[in-house]
Amino acid sequence: MQPNRHILIHLDGRPTRTVAVSLERCVVMIHRYTRDGFYDSSEVIDRLPTPAEAREALCQAHLSDHFAGLSQGDRADIIRRLALIAVGDAPPGEHRTR
Repeated sequence: MQPNRHILIHLDGRPTRTVAVSLERCVVMIHRYTRDGFYDSSEVIDRLPTPAEAREALCQAHLSDHFAGLSQGDRADIIRRLALIAVGDAPPGEHRTR
């Protein structure tokens, strides 16, 4: 994903599960933390978000610091991508790998 062209949206109000959305693709990421609460590692789960995850990401997108930094056109493209996934219609060129 290109810098400044993607956003990270934390699901469930916690930073452990994140949807990363760019103008090119959308994936789910899992973040691991130590018992003390410090960041440990991240793993990209090579799959589209489920429709439920996409709906949740739509609701949380405005809370992402990255979202505010995008142009209005890029924001619209990201919302469109999430909306298509939320209704079960993956954007053209994207497919579920798992």
